[in-house]
Amino acid sequence: MGPRAELNRHLAIFGIAAPSAVLVWYVFHGVYVSLTESVRAVGYVDGSTQTGIYLGYVVMVGGTIALALLALRSAVRVAAILLAQRRKR
Repeated sequence: MGPRAELNRHLAIFGIAAPSAVLVWYVFHGVYVSLTESVRAVGYVDGSTQTGIYLGYVVMVGGTIALALLALRSAVRVAAILLAQRRKR
């Protein structure tokens, strides 16, 4: 794979992973906050709802971190490719 193709691949990965990290956080955080407020209002939550809240939190944090790391890795690779191309000139 040539440097141009690799650059395009990492730009595409970054372009998808960075907004996806934000989207995962936004969606799951909204659900987490809503469920947490419901629990506070009711004062009691059954085990399955509590498990859902916990698993949603794990997905929110884990998914956001995984996507953010992927985006960061691609951004570093893009910078490295661009620097290498600049040095060749």
